[in-house]
Amino acid sequence: MERTTKLEQLKKGSPYTWGAIIKIHEIGPYAVVEAYSWKTDGCTVLSGNADKDKISFHTYVHGNCCGHAYNSLDAALAGCIAYRNEGCNHRADYYFIKSIGGYDEKEGK
Repeated sequence: MERTTKLEQLKKGSPYTWGAIIKIHEIGPYAVVEAYSWKTDGCTVLSGNADKDKISFHTYVHGNCCGHAYNSLDAALAGCIAYRNEGCNHRADYYFIKSIGGYDEKEGK
């Protein structure tokens, strides 16, 4: 079966392009795919070999992939809201998470 990023196919059990799915969180028009990222060897992604130490959260709005991934569920939800309101070049999520003292995705702290 071919890997995909299409939310409806993922919900039916299709393999995920970016990792091994742990859970799909849905709230209103937003969905976040929580997944173990694939292991890497330098620049090579080892698809099918999940890194159980690295979880990423991939965002969807109205079933469409936003093309963004985060290191926490909180940041991913803020990213969904920012994407819905500002479009793909949003920055509101970054400022919101930073303002409440959350994980700084851009700085890695």
